[in-house]
Amino acid sequence: MSTVGVVGTGISGLQLALRLQQLGIGVVVYSAHDLDQLATGRPRNFPARFGPTQQRERQLGIFDWDTPDAQVRRWDVTLGTGARTLAFHGELRPPSSVVDFRLYLPHLCARFTERGGEVVVGARLITDVAEQHELVVVANGDRSMRELFPRDASRSVFDAPQRILCSGLYRGISEDTPQSLDLCLIPGIGEIFRIPFLTPQGRADVLAFEAVPGGPLEPISRVDPAVEPERFYRDVLVLLGEFAPGLRERVDGRDFALIGPGELAQGSVTPTVRHGWACLPNGKCAIAIGDAWITNDPLTAQGANLGSHTAFALADLIVARAGPYDEAFCRAASEQLWVHARNVVDWSAAFLGPAPAHTTALLAKAAEDKRIAEAFINNFNDPVAMWQSLAGPQGTESFLAEFIEE
Repeated sequence: MSTVGVVGTGISGLQLALRLQQLGIGVVVYSAHDLDQLATGRPRNFPARFGPTQQRERQLGIFDWDTPDAQVRRWDVTLGTGARTLAFHGELRPPSSVVDFRLYLPHLCARFTERGGEVVVGARLITDVAEQHELVVVANGDRSMRELFPRDASRSVFDAPQRILCSGLYRGISEDTPQSLDLCLIPGIGEIFRIPFLTPQGRADVLAFEAVPGGPLEPISRVDPAVEPERFYRDVLVLLGEFAPGLRERVDGRDFALIGPGELAQGSVTPTVRHGWACLPNGKCAIAIGDAWITNDPLTAQGANLGSHTAFALADLIVARAGPYDEAFCRAASEQLWVHARNVVDWSAAFLGPAPAHTTALLAKAAEDKRIAEAFINNFNDPVAMWQSLAGPQGTESFLAEFIEE
């Protein structure tokens, strides 16, 4: 029987393994970390998993967070600052699921092993994994994998970070509306957002600064709260007061702090698309998904959702082919996966640049009409529909035309 080796224990690798297991395909997961290591350490990302991803999780029987402390139901969006600020809100249906990966990934890994799956812990060379399986799928984006799957210049828009990030888990922020998030878009400067989040310590808030390089939000990414705590919290509150005053009003200065040491991620991401497959020295092939294939800036919150979509789509292709999983298969599979993924990549790239006139017009209409606001917000569930509405003036006109009353 054909078997698949999956390298990596992120959402892409584990959902692929669980889906192949469900479909009767032999699969082994290779992880650099054991369950305890997956559950500890600093937060690396703050994913929001939208409706389609949750539906796939229900198919797999792994969705265990249908509770208010792990959900976002309402979005409050502002564009700009001062007297010219646009603002709108809307309900996200279904609510997104916001669970720390230090809870989520060990849960998926445990379900895989409980159902008879094998997880091999410890670093392994891809060539060694390939000797054991008909196909290797790499879902681990560390440096060694990036060498195997080099940057695809034809699909990578950027060659440098477009945002400098400072994102952490905090206490001391209240909500006007329960289960809501704040998204503050500040043209030319960056973005500030707050998201309720279920952590290993319970409910907390993600507070994130996405700074345009060289802009006023960037310096906070270089202040270490462990070394200069007073400066760090003072500067965070100053930035909120200047660029997100409504959010600043809800911060209790006496209680406001990171929920613990190390609960902060600072740095940058260069959005990149890598070659989706590679030939190995033994003649077999490896195919890339997840961070091994595409790295998106977190602004559009699509990374985990693209990983889940890709995992299911690739599982279907593997089952349909039933081998051989050769170069022709990997090339064709990667191209088919790109049909969906390119919408995420193009949309994310567009959001990182100056908003064109048709996008600004859409957001202005959203501030006037709650139906448009909610349709825009709910398109985060559907990156294909979102990109169709934002890719050009015609798409925006078609999107808005649905709300013109006869």
